[in-house]
Amino acid sequence: MNWESTKQYAYKIFSRLWVQWVHEGTYPAETSGKKMLNTILGTLISSHCPQCMNLNGCCFVKEKAPSPPLHDHCHCYMSDISGINPVVECPTEKFSGYIFSENKSGGKKDLFESWGYNIIDSTVLAQEFTNQAKLAYLSGEYYLGNLDQFGQRISILITLPRKVGTGTVSFVSGWMVYPNGKIILTMPYGGKIHETA
Repeated sequence: MNWESTKQYAYKIFSRLWVQWVHEGTYPAETSGKKMLNTILGTLISSHCPQCMNLNGCCFVKEKAPSPPLHDHCHCYMSDISGINPVVECPTEKFSGYIFSENKSGGKKDLFESWGYNIIDSTVLAQEFTNQAKLAYLSGEYYLGNLDQFGQRISILITLPRKVGTGTVSFVSGWMVYPNGKIILTMPYGGKIHETA
């Protein structure tokens, strides 16, 4: 990243206004297991909505946040916060056990291999995704994805250098938002956007 790009990112990071979703009366779901429990409880107890419970504590750039109310009688609101210290989790298994799996990747293995990556690059890819996603989330360079009973997903653009040939390839990755500035990779590859020679 050159000096001009660094200045632009710094401006984006420090100029962003952040908000946190508040659903009073429930605890933030900090793990996928707790999200699942909220989904079950929300189904059994009609006074609580699973979407709202699984958004509780999640942080967003103000202009890129879901908007309450989500439903009739929704009592959720957004609280202004000073910022976040993002925690980004990118399991290596998303590459070693999915992207590079013959049975699970649906052709993604061939695609990544055409760019020069293979299963031995899984750790490197996980670290690169982590670094890029952290910067993108912190600077508000994400897009709201699907919101359902399991929570809010966001899309982040990832750019990788080709290891075969020259240039780069950019594509969408999918992440689940968790409370207190945490995001976890759910979908390493969601479709190619752009290539450079």
